[in-house]
Amino acid sequence: MVRGDLSVFPFLSVMQMLLTSGRAGRLSVDHPRGGQLWLDRGEIVHAQTPALRGEAALQLLSSLDGGQFTFEPDQAPPERSLSLRRDVALHRMLEDSEAWSAILRTFPDWTRTLRFTPRWTEAQPVTRTQYRALSLVAESPTIQHMLERSGEPPKAVLDTLRPFLVAGLIEQV
Repeated sequence: MVRGDLSVFPFLSVMQMLLTSGRAGRLSVDHPRGGQLWLDRGEIVHAQTPALRGEAALQLLSSLDGGQFTFEPDQAPPERSLSLRRDVALHRMLEDSEAWSAILRTFPDWTRTLRFTPRWTEAQPVTRTQYRALSLVAESPTIQHMLERSGEPPKAVLDTLRPFLVAGLIEQV
């Protein structure tokens, strides 16, 4: 078993070490955005968070900048939702990590609530994707809850909402 702190050993470095070593097992991360990844001989075979599975869960886990991790060798995955070999997996997680940095500057605290501001009007033109994301704003007590309920990759939902926040049409409270 290997344990550590992602504020000391960054997530991508931990993943590079585990994937390069060719180990099989489960990486668990204790963090509000945390979850679990299963590895098998240099490949990511499953990812899950409390509300997400597969690609969406891996994308969310790539946002981690802290938390405690534990790697338990020889833990079988409950299912196989991914099949990402080392280089592809690391490249994808690097891209996701870079994309997350701007999003996390805009939405740093997922325990906060989003709400419409007085500048919002029902006449505001929106796309179908924007409508789906915006409909969650009024129904969710926190950003975290909103993302869990969306059924969409969290990065995509927050990317969709970010222009509305920047324009002052929604706000974080």
